[in-house]
Amino acid sequence: MAKPSLSQLISRLGLIVLGVALGVLGCFVYWSFTSGANSNTFTQPDTFEDRLTKEDSNSVSDPHKSDIEQTELLDRTIGHSGSDFGNDPESAWNALLNDQVENIAQIEAFIGVASTWANQDGFNVIDRVRESLGFGVVANAVVLSVLHTAVVNDPQAAFQNALSLSSKSRIDALSSIVALWAKVTPLDTLEALNSAHLGGLRSELYEALIDSWTEKNPKSLLDNLASLPERLQQNAQLLAMFGVARISPPDAVEYLAVLPDDPNDDRRFSLAYEIAEHWSNIDARAALDWVSSVPFPGESNKRPQRMLLAKVLRNLAVEDANFAFQFAINVPLESFGHGLEPYVVSDIAHANTDKAISLLPHVRDGPTKAAAYRSVGRVLAEDGEYSRATDLGLELPDDQQSNYYCAVFSRWARANPDTLFQAIDQMPSSLVASQAAYNLLARHRNSGMLNKAEIQDLQDIVNASEHTLSKIATFTDSFGGNKQDREAEILQRELESYVVDQVYEFTDN
Repeated sequence: MAKPSLSQLISRLGLIVLGVALGVLGCFVYWSFTSGANSNTFTQPDTFEDRLTKEDSNSVSDPHKSDIEQTELLDRTIGHSGSDFGNDPESAWNALLNDQVENIAQIEAFIGVASTWANQDGFNVIDRVRESLGFGVVANAVVLSVLHTAVVNDPQAAFQNALSLSSKSRIDALSSIVALWAKVTPLDTLEALNSAHLGGLRSELYEALIDSWTEKNPKSLLDNLASLPERLQQNAQLLAMFGVARISPPDAVEYLAVLPDDPNDDRRFSLAYEIAEHWSNIDARAALDWVSSVPFPGESNKRPQRMLLAKVLRNLAVEDANFAFQFAINVPLESFGHGLEPYVVSDIAHANTDKAISLLPHVRDGPTKAAAYRSVGRVLAEDGEYSRATDLGLELPDDQQSNYYCAVFSRWARANPDTLFQAIDQMPSSLVASQAAYNLLARHRNSGMLNKAEIQDLQDIVNASEHTLSKIATFTDSFGGNKQDREAEILQRELESYVVDQVYEFTDN
């Protein structure tokens, strides 16, 4: 697997650095690389430095500190009273490497030494940092600090100097410089990329430029798409539209008309989903009004609008459960082939299972009600309310119980297989017991958690069952995103396929 670039590590490792005890440094590194990401406007301070940095009196690696202050810092941190280390940062660096203190505990000292060292010897210090510290948290924090100072002082020179670094350091340094530079003067950054001999690095650096430009000022990127190489314009356009949707969702609505009105091109729906997601986080009622009226190509394909409604209703359910449920139940079944209630009930259940259970009798019969029950049952199982989840399924018709218990026991078998095994003899029916046995075998037959006798007992229960059991694959947990998004994806697949029951026969191989 390819090693992630330093620019990609900014968000990952910056947050790790924030978690160490030295929060002072964390605040500096984190702000340097994420300032303005959540701003709704692009300010225009007087100087490049003002636009990239922010006065922080607690920052040890502040580029404005005098050489005397930096030397005093090194002396205090390393524990020496003289100023020799200020004049010989390489010796100070080696002292830090070879002392008995964990590197993460003296990260401030490493940054202070590297700053002094870079002032004396230039960018080749980055290669020395990588040679001695590799690509861990401490090394990345040090390199980020050196690069930040260099870009503040002269981004063009920093870019040119980074071109001369060794191959293992070059791409990380260039990507980070481009990401920083593009947040302030993206057109200057683009000009530097267009004029430099970058070879195989070109694609990754353009990607860093576009990502940073999108994060800081997506509308500016849209206005300057023609300045990018033609092959990058379509992707940059969509990313910039997504950026506007995150910052100001209503403003992004107009871009839908720019994208192809083609049911085989999913860009238009992808943007609409981004708008719906962020708008419903800000004003769910307004987002619902918009989604209810937004047109989509392919009148026979109702799935896009149903997915948008489901997304908005899920956010609205947290804000106003009764309103969201009433809206869902008023959408005719024939609009999408099923009701939208399961999405609402699912998110209500994550916040208040009692409220969700009280709504279940009002859900419309058929696949809609079955999916709503499963969504609540899964939440009960995740919360460890196993008996309550088991009892809830008995309210469903017999032909819908297998799917329900497969959903519940999948979660139970994953989280607490011992208690599920012990509860099989007390299950309320042979169907429920055999479904529990199946789920335990499906998840743990080869995990080592069951001995041979237990496996045989479970197989006997399943093989002797006269019931049709549901395959665990129907309720896979392999979806991305957070818990609620995974639940919505499961519901989506269930409602679209209506979940086909299948008998599973165990073999000895």
